Amino acid sequence: MVRVFVLLLIAACPPVPAQAQTAKPATTQATGLQPCDQAVRFTAGWFADPELDTSKSAAELKKMGSGTGGKATPLGHVVVQTKLAVAAQTQCRGFVVRLDYEQPVLRVAKELPAGTCAHARVLNHELTHVRIHRDIARQFRELQYPWEVRMNGAAGSAADSAAILRFARHELTRLMRAQELFDSPEEYARNDSLCDGEIPRLLKSIGSK
Repeated sequence: MVRVFVLLLIAACPPVPAQAQTAKPATTQATGLQPCDQAVRFTAGWFADPELDTSKSAAELKKMGSGTGGKATPLGHVVVQTKLAVAAQTQCRGFVVRLDYEQPVLRVAKELPAGTCAHARVLNHELTHVRIHRDIARQFRELQYPWEVRMNGAAGSAADSAAILRFARHELTRLMRAQELFDSPEEYARNDSLCDGEIPRLLKSIGSK
């Protein structure tokens, strides 16, 4: 199971030194630059190995929410803050869209002691979510913006940067469906059939409390 918090940013001006950050409006494009080979370039940072947290109970994970629709009892999840930002490129006239993952945490319910089959199975499930995130980042880098981008004038740049951000958000949502597809009834049935029924017995025990 996976939870993602998305922060959307538009910063159409190139980065400037800290002491001069208020000197330029956010919609100003650098002048005197040649058009970029790609008017819009997509990049993504690396999804770092998440912090492992085994301090939360299954009940606490359920209260935190984990994409289970409020009915199932989660035994683990991956939480991450995702940041989408659109900015002007600094070496040429164009835009760059960046996807960043911040503070990833992988949680396994504390009712699953390390060394047990159930713990290993839930941990493996959540690590697969991490691998899916990394594949999503790879696919995000390969995105192509399908529309013409106007690079003349601040007003046009501001309108394009907003449209580019909407496109990036839409495409990220589309790519994120891979996480939902992985959390399939078949995957959970497979979990229930492994470990000599250790996971369903645990869920039954938690549900009776």
